[in-house]
Amino acid sequence: MGVIEIEVDPLPCKWCGHLLEQHRWWTPKRFCSNWHRLKYRVMQVVSVIVALF
Repeated sequence: MGVIEIEVDPLPCKWCGHLLEQHRWWTPKRFCSNWHRLKYRVMQVVSVIVALF
């Protein structure tokens, strides 16, 4: 049996738009780094709070 090769297109980082090479197909990588992930989550919380007022 051979190795299964699945080709996945690169996706942009949700924070900066940099194209990320996808090494896994089951959970795509969405952020360049943990710092970008943190900034994205903080901005989501802030936008929800602002929307409430």
